[in-house]
Amino acid sequence: SGHRVGEVMEYIAMDTLRDGPVADLLHDTEKLIVKQKFEAVEAMANAAANAVNLDALGNLGEVANKYDVYTDNGGDKFRVVEQSDYCGLTGRCCCNPNHKLKLHVYAPEVSPKDEVMVFDRPCKCGQCCACCGCCQQEMIVNNGTGRDQVGYIKQPFLGGGFSPKLQVMERDGDDPYCTIESDATCCIAGMCCDHTFRIKDHDGNEIGKIVKQKPSSFQEVATELASDSDVFAIEFNKDLDVNKKATLFGALYLIDYMFFENEGEANVDVVNQKVSYKLCDLYCCGCTCPCKISCGGKDSGDSN
Repeated sequence: SGHRVGEVMEYIAMDTLRDGPVADLLHDTEKLIVKQKFEAVEAMANAAANAVNLDALGNLGEVANKYDVYTDNGGDKFRVVEQSDYCGLTGRCCCNPNHKLKLHVYAPEVSPKDEVMVFDRPCKCGQCCACCGCCQQEMIVNNGTGRDQVGYIKQPFLGGGFSPKLQVMERDGDDPYCTIESDATCCIAGMCCDHTFRIKDHDGNEIGKIVKQKPSSFQEVATELASDSDVFAIEFNKDLDVNKKATLFGALYLIDYMFFENEGEANVDVVNQKVSYKLCDLYCCGCTCPCKISCGGKDSGDSN
């Protein structure tokens, strides 16, 4: 009897988005545009850190992310706000971008104060080999109460090898019903091109994609050079289940924190009279290593 009650409660929890306001918001949705808000304080802290060649100073200005989400015709859809501690062993100041956080998703047309979804990500050892639980990135997607789980995203063992990969399932330990894998091999991030992550079901059929879009204007170039503000797009089949759409929407943010929270792509080091620019991150088995070009430096004119 108790076992049966547990099964019923789990079914109800899994069905919450199908019966709530998110069902109306996502049912016919095929594409969303996600724009991260520019934070001036963060950009200034990063510039100051670069100027004195002290990277840790940039983390002191790290603020919680905020995102505006639109339909492909420009209509407002969601507001997403990060909740995280500033200090502490798992806070932004110490662990950014791998810090513990919750993303609260609001739908302005439903309620400006009540969440419709909550994305929960624990603190992990990022940018290292995804060979154990403490290094494998993950995110839990919950309904608006934050208590009933809707979906789960996890980085697989060794992170997909040479191409970044995520597995999407209903619960940790379940068989994945789809995977998200980058088109790129051995490199990720950078501003020179779009970065596409294909979403495929367990039969290998493409059911959507997540794209980190390259800057399309001088203003967007300047914004990405000075901060970690990015623009994403997510597309999925119109008839895809609402719970799956919500979980894939959460996966977009996990990808952002994993690969595109770079605190600016260009560094101007006044102390050492040096300028550097990050071309991309080299990727292998979950490990990332920045690939940069630089010029100048106090010792650049010295002979060996």
